[in-house]
Amino acid sequence: MSSDKSKEKIVFSGNDIHYPGQTNHDACFIPVSVRQYAGEPLYIIVAHWCLLQQNWVQRNQIAEAFHITARRASYLIAYLRSKTSRVVSICRHQTLPNKARRYEIYVIRVLDSLTPSTRREKAGPPPVSKRQVGNGDRSMANELWNRLCSNRNAGKILKKKEDEDDGT
Repeated sequence: MSSDKSKEKIVFSGNDIHYPGQTNHDACFIPVSVRQYAGEPLYIIVAHWCLLQQNWVQRNQIAEAFHITARRASYLIAYLRSKTSRVVSICRHQTLPNKARRYEIYVIRVLDSLTPSTRREKAGPPPVSKRQVGNGDRSMANELWNRLCSNRNAGKILKKKEDEDDGT
């Protein structure tokens, strides 16, 4: 058995595990303090946890609390920073000697999700325009299309027909 913690499989009880909706993400541990939000997306659960900390939170703290990698915790912080519609937060960064930036986030408020009644209905397809676009003749375009569908040399045939029409 390897002593490297990143390779160890940690076993959780069934209600401690969060299975994200995306299949490319692994399951993670949900701390007791935020289990009531288990049906929410992971970034919202993390936001609620950060809110409870009432302090600046770094990726390592998130990684430790949720038993995820530091890289995944960094992605969650970046997602929280960009999801201003649901999470009100302040972000600051610290520049390390190797010029890398370490972000910290302070969550001020997590907004409730939109209820189905307040969500906007999906708009139907845009109305079909009755106006003609361009100067093409519709009957000639239809004829060209039909010939293209039935014959590879339709362009040459139409060209010959135009030359004949001009000559008479």
